Amino acid sequence: MDQAVNFTFFIRFVRKYWRGILLWTIGGLLVAGALAFYVVTPKYKASVQILVSRHAQDAATQYATQQADVQMITTYKELITNQVILKPAQEVLAAGSDYDGTLGLLKNEVSVTSNQNSQVFSIDVLDTNPQRGAKIANQIAQTFKDRVKDIIKVNNVTIVSTATPAQSAVSPRRLVYLAAGLLIGGLLGLFYAGMRALTDRCIHSSYDLTNELKLNNLGQVNHQTKHLHVDKQLRHLQSKQTSNLDVHRTPKRI
Repeated sequence: MDQAVNFTFFIRFVRKYWRGILLWTIGGLLVAGALAFYVVTPKYKASVQILVSRHAQDAATQYATQQADVQMITTYKELITNQVILKPAQEVLAAGSDYDGTLGLLKNEVSVTSNQNSQVFSIDVLDTNPQRGAKIANQIAQTFKDRVKDIIKVNNVTIVSTATPAQSAVSPRRLVYLAAGLLIGGLLGLFYAGMRALTDRCIHSSYDLTNELKLNNLGQVNHQTKHLHVDKQLRHLQSKQTSNLDVHRTPKRI
C-alpha cells in the first residue's frame, strides 16, 4: 500500500513540475553538447608496436627466455616513460620543429600498453594534432631501439608497426558527455522540483485540504466566468427595466 501511495505521489509530483524538469534536462544536454563539440579540445591516439626478444641457445631454454622477455616489458615501460628515453626523443623532435612542449608535457602524453603473455607492447601517444602524435610515437620508438641496447644489453628490438595519423579523435567521448549531461540535467530538474514542492505553502486543490490538512470535504462552489452573450442579455434587461421605470414615473397630462 505504501509503495502504491509513493508511486502515485511521484506521478503527481512529475505531472505538476514536468515543465521545470524538462527545461533542466534540456539545459544539461545543451551544456554537455557545447562542452563536447566546442570547448574540450579533441585528442588523437597514435600507437607504435615494438617487439623485444632474445635468441635462445637451444629449444630447452627458449620457453624460459620468452617468459623472461614478457616479464621484462614492465622494465621497458619504465624506461620509455622516463627521461632516459624521452629527453633524447624530445631533443630530436624539437630540432625538427615537430614538438615544442616540455619534457613533463611529453611524459603526460606517452603511455605503454601490452597484452598478457605477449612479447609485443605498444607506445601510445595522445596529442591534439594527429600528425604530430604519430611523429612523437615513431621518434620515441626509434630512440628506445637505439638506446636500450646500451642500457639492458638487448640488441634484438623490432618495430613491428609504425604509427600513422589517426582519422578520428578518441577524446572527448561525445556520447558519454551527452548521456552525462542528460542524467545530470534530469537530476537537477528533480532537485529543483523538490525544492519548489518543499517551499510551496499554497492550497491548489481540495486534495491538499483533505490529505495534507486532514479536513473534511463538505462540498465545493464552482467559479463561473461571465460570457459575452450573458453580459449583453443582462445589459438589455437592465435597459428595459430602466425604460419601464421612466414610463411609470412620467406624469400624465390632463
